[in-house]
Amino acid sequence: MNQQISISAAAIRTARKDNPKMRERDLASQIGVCEAAVLEACIGDYVEPIDPDLDVFLPMLGQAGEVMALSRNDAAVHEKTGVYGGYRSGQHASIVLGTDIDLRIFPRHWRHAYHVAKPLDDGSVQYSFQFFDAFGDAVHKVFARAATDMTRWTAIRDQLRVARQPATFAKRAAPGTRATPAGHDIVALRQAWAGMQDTHQFQSILRKSRMTRLAAIEAIGTDFCWKLSEDAADLVLHQLGSDQLPVMIFLRNAGTLQIHSGPVHTIKQVGPWLNVLDPGFHLHLRADQFAAIWLVRKPTKAGDVYSLEIFGPGGEQTLMINGYRREGDSTDAVAQWNRLVQALPRAGALEPARAGVTVEEVR
Repeated sequence: MNQQISISAAAIRTARKDNPKMRERDLASQIGVCEAAVLEACIGDYVEPIDPDLDVFLPMLGQAGEVMALSRNDAAVHEKTGVYGGYRSGQHASIVLGTDIDLRIFPRHWRHAYHVAKPLDDGSVQYSFQFFDAFGDAVHKVFARAATDMTRWTAIRDQLRVARQPATFAKRAAPGTRATPAGHDIVALRQAWAGMQDTHQFQSILRKSRMTRLAAIEAIGTDFCWKLSEDAADLVLHQLGSDQLPVMIFLRNAGTLQIHSGPVHTIKQVGPWLNVLDPGFHLHLRADQFAAIWLVRKPTKAGDVYSLEIFGPGGEQTLMINGYRREGDSTDAVAQWNRLVQALPRAGALEPARAGVTVEEVR
């Protein structure tokens, strides 16, 4: 989201009162500010600023019991209910690795934070901790649930509460023109890609190539990557719901990578949103915000790993789905996933990516 309009806190509060049921993100988009600016304008009403100190926040949150973790980007919302366990701090990347909540956190992007106690129409209050990057875009939110220990929740708020110091939010630069990789760069990329032994090497390969993820995928060639039809995500989710096939679903934004591991059950289209609506896991997708969907093959010593990767208009990865694989294990479920995604139709083609196979035939 690129914020260009200067608007006073009083005007934001007026817009908030005039649109009481609108989500903060939607209101921010409507009036031309970042989402954090809406919360900033409501400090003293139902919002309090807090210190985004993750080494204090996350261990304390783990003691508060069941909560809901929400990460999102422009095209997808990923919600997991559980306990924040297994926190490990890192300078560049931190980890939350609980039974249900699985996060990779990039702390330098967690710049602004708030405690929100939002009154609802039924007289209840929705409690949340919300974190934003330098641009005022949300990187992560935590919502209290019926089973949350609110005494410990309140202790977190009290520990991290800070005096109000009006925040300023950076403006995004206009996107530049994406360079076309040179021929020798593509040769080196293909050599490194073909020699991959573990998927964790992929980020290192991208750094050495000086290409973005999407640029590398577009350049590598059709023995490693295939552009899929616009309905590939819809086809995959419905097939997964039918087969109860476990997968790993990764949502990425600047500050957080949030992961669901396991099957999906209830798939439902509501307006523009394609939804997974399962106990403990909700996923909401806006296909009209997808720019491209790719099937990506990465060689490893344990066999090929296939990913369905969705990209937004700016070339950012918004969602990735992998077969369920832990510690390099290759299981029947992974093989079934591989067959499913290879059967998906390619972009601009009437036939599926693997000739002679339909999605239904891999069930």
